[in-house]
Amino acid sequence: MKDIRSTCEDVLQRLRTKHWMRGVDRIGPRPSLKGKPTIMNHGRITIGEDFCFSSDPIQSHIAAINGGTVRIGDRVHISYGAAIAALDKVDIGDDTRIGPFVQIMDSDFHRPGNRDAPGDTGPISIGRSVTIGARVAILRGTTIGDGATILSGSMVSGYVAAGETARGVPARAVRETAGDGEVGLSQLVRSVLGLSALPAMTDGPDQIPEWDSLGSLRLLLAVEETYGISVGEHEFQAAGTIAALSELVEASRQYENVAGNPA
Repeated sequence: MKDIRSTCEDVLQRLRTKHWMRGVDRIGPRPSLKGKPTIMNHGRITIGEDFCFSSDPIQSHIAAINGGTVRIGDRVHISYGAAIAALDKVDIGDDTRIGPFVQIMDSDFHRPGNRDAPGDTGPISIGRSVTIGARVAILRGTTIGDGATILSGSMVSGYVAAGETARGVPARAVRETAGDGEVGLSQLVRSVLGLSALPAMTDGPDQIPEWDSLGSLRLLLAVEETYGISVGEHEFQAAGTIAALSELVEASRQYENVAGNPA
């Protein structure tokens, strides 16, 4: 009797999985789903074999939008609360494991100041055997090499080399964040915004297209984390160059040192 009940449950689960994943262009054998995901396919979605996908207790989403492509390799595990959206391309390699509440989005969706204008896009490539912790955000244009590890709570923008462990906002290699040395502000801006060259101290949003609304938010979070300060959003927006931002950082550090060591 137990064997019959088990067989029936297996058949029902396979039927549910087939129904829930019917929006996918191709999925390999032996998928395993926990809970019902949301699949929105206005492009192309392909998934390899032995795919594990959880939507319990929080639903996960995969969306290919306006011709975008999502390709998920073999033996990929994605935990609950995940959101993967592609207007260009998101590629996830074999044997990668993705933790709860991870967001992988290759677009800004709209331009700052104009919600009707499409935002910038950039393909995301996640290599083989990558481990991504909980509540990680992976932004447009990111490449993560094979075997890399992204620690929980990080925001990834740019390039993470194969085999590296990265953390923080923005995510940086752990070996680069473990010391006590100062981080130059121009270098921080370059790292956060994924620039190919070191910006000048006189550069700002007018000279750096990547310093848009999303870039500004990422930069603010990175400055606060890197320098251990709290910066007001309006003050940050008023700093129109890296030099002005440097002055703001120094003033904030001096203020917090005084506040933390009253006479």
